Amino acid sequence: MLKQRFLTVLAAGMILGGFTAAPETYGAASSTVSHTLGTVQVRTRVGWRATHSGARLWPGMTLRTGRGSRIQLQYDDGSVVRLGSNSLMRIRPARNLRLLKGKTWIKKQKNNQRLRVRTPIAHATVLGTELFVSHSDKNVSHVTTLTGEVQVETEKGEKTLVTAGNWVEIEPDKPLEVPTKFDWNELKKQERLLLDLDFIPTAEDSGEADEDWM
Repeated sequence: MLKQRFLTVLAAGMILGGFTAAPETYGAASSTVSHTLGTVQVRTRVGWRATHSGARLWPGMTLRTGRGSRIQLQYDDGSVVRLGSNSLMRIRPARNLRLLKGKTWIKKQKNNQRLRVRTPIAHATVLGTELFVSHSDKNVSHVTTLTGEVQVETEKGEKTLVTAGNWVEIEPDKPLEVPTKFDWNELKKQERLLLDLDFIPTAEDSGEADEDWM
């Protein structure tokens, strides 16, 4: 009887260990999913699967969203990251994000931990600010600073400081432009899916092309 109980406890421990060992595979905890809308999936070493509010995400995972969809991540320090529709983002170690395509909105808490966002052609270093980052199918990136300051650097090492109320466009094989003012009212119209969590898009609102799942 004691042997049978021991084996039962041992088996249960192995089963639970299978679930708790996964985070150690990816490293330190990165963020928690606090909101989803529409089609949102996460990719681990075992493939793509749907994710949901309350799920923990770890460095090494990749997120993707479908048409008219979004996801919001909450970091342990209070920072918030939202991924818009038809977007693809990889979560990297040390609070690094790699936006492969689409759009993300970030609100970074003011502390001594930097958050870096990379696109295929540039990267932005964030310390206590609110911003948009996008990368299009035409291989063009945009960084828009809503509050605070963001340092943008291209793959060629060109740098510029994008202050609140300004944005910059980054194109490959072109000199880095000087940041210019953006229209806040127009931005709110175009990026409502990211700015307003209560916004439920209609077929007319979701005018993007169908998602290209890889």
